[in-house]
Amino acid sequence: MLSLTATDLNRFAKCNGSRLLGKVTRINQDTTVKDEGNAAHWLCEEVFKGNFKADDMIDKKAPNGIFITVGMIEDCEKYLADIVGKGDTELVTSHTDNQHYEIRGRADHVCFEENTLFISDFKYGWKVVEPENNWTLISHALGWYDSVKGITPEKIVFRIYQPRGFHPQGALRTWEISHSELKDKFDELKTMLINPSDKVVTSEQCYKCSSMTQCPGNQIALTNSIDVAEIAYDSEVDNDQLSLIMDEIKRAKSVLNEAEVAYDDLAATRIRHGKIVPNYSLHTALGNNTWKKGMSVEVVTSLTNVDVSKKAIITPNQAKKAGVSQEVIDAFCERPNRGIKLVRVDGSKKAEQLFGKNN
Repeated sequence: MLSLTATDLNRFAKCNGSRLLGKVTRINQDTTVKDEGNAAHWLCEEVFKGNFKADDMIDKKAPNGIFITVGMIEDCEKYLADIVGKGDTELVTSHTDNQHYEIRGRADHVCFEENTLFISDFKYGWKVVEPENNWTLISHALGWYDSVKGITPEKIVFRIYQPRGFHPQGALRTWEISHSELKDKFDELKTMLINPSDKVVTSEQCYKCSSMTQCPGNQIALTNSIDVAEIAYDSEVDNDQLSLIMDEIKRAKSVLNEAEVAYDDLAATRIRHGKIVPNYSLHTALGNNTWKKGMSVEVVTSLTNVDVSKKAIITPNQAKKAGVSQEVIDAFCERPNRGIKLVRVDGSKKAEQLFGKNN
């Protein structure tokens, strides 16, 4: 029986063959973003349950040791404002056909009100995640349908809350579909799970894939990613080709960066086990000096008679919460201009924003 998590489904949908590949555990992988995400999810869960107020947790530690910062709380505010007092968080959405597959899932938040089903996912990473045709969210909806039995929402709204990482539509993106449209997606998902192919296909889903260094498709793509021979002529690109080339360059950079991390880790692992990787060896990398655990401003000052503390103005949002009026905030705060930046936008979504969605 095929056994996957709901999180696996977006990769599986693009690359059915990924389920057949071995997994490689990376020993040098930076887990900072993952750890911060776990801390932010824990914060949201505890606030949702009413165990404490978010502001009370400033500079406190989450169970995984990550400090809850003012910035993290501000990042969570919109999500918390939309979910507190409604529905369920961390809802189990697992489902199976008892013969071909089982999908293990847990949704960040699910709410059914006014004949509408809301499936929400809080993302704290920097890599943009979209709600449209997101198989993880669709799987959560399928698990909810299986658990409630007989309830048919008129519409389903999938929501991605992602406060970090730039997106033209902002931190909240939604995808709204009807019950009949969702049923078609259910049928498509079940067909994939019951009759998967053995083909591996490279795509944006190669990002963070634990099978990257085991994947023949990825290895072929990497060796074909740089050089090519062609007859010389002036090739003037039109605007559509220009857009496509920029898309491909950005995706190639992302794939190559991820591949470099994965293969560096594989080489380091083999060298640690006594293998020889030509032209590569291991060296200890040291960072900048940091204070040892337990050292505080008070301890260092008492030992050295040097005041090592520093004063810093609180953020405008903190000041507003502390009672500073909006008029003062507007008068004395600014958003610095970082210059003009080229960003990718979805033309159809831009049209929807300007002219509304065609029904």
